[in-house]
Amino acid sequence: MANFNKAALRYQYNWSEPFKNKRYLQFTDDDIIDRRNGYHTLDFINRFLTLHGLYTFDYFRKVEVMICRYMPEQLDTRGEMKDWLRKNWNTRLHGIM
Repeated sequence: MANFNKAALRYQYNWSEPFKNKRYLQFTDDDIIDRRNGYHTLDFINRFLTLHGLYTFDYFRKVEVMICRYMPEQLDTRGEMKDWLRKNWNTRLHGIM
C-alpha cells in the first residue's frame, strides 16, 4: 500500500480526531469520506494510489489537488470519489502535473 504520511499533504485539514487514524482492514464504496478530515483524506489517497499501482509523490500530489480543488463537494463516498478521479484522471486541470 502507498504509505504517504501527514507531511506529504499540501492543504489544511482537521486532525482533531485521532481515532480516525486507524487503518481499517475492510472498507466499502459506500463509506463516507470527510474531505476536511486529514485522516480520511490521507487514507483515501493512499488506498486509491495502491489500487491503481501508483506510488510516486507526483501521483499523490495530483490526487490531493484533484480532490481539494476540482472534485464536486457533493461527492462524499469512497465509490463516488474513485469514479470521479478515474473519469477525470486525464483531464487537463490547472495546477496539476
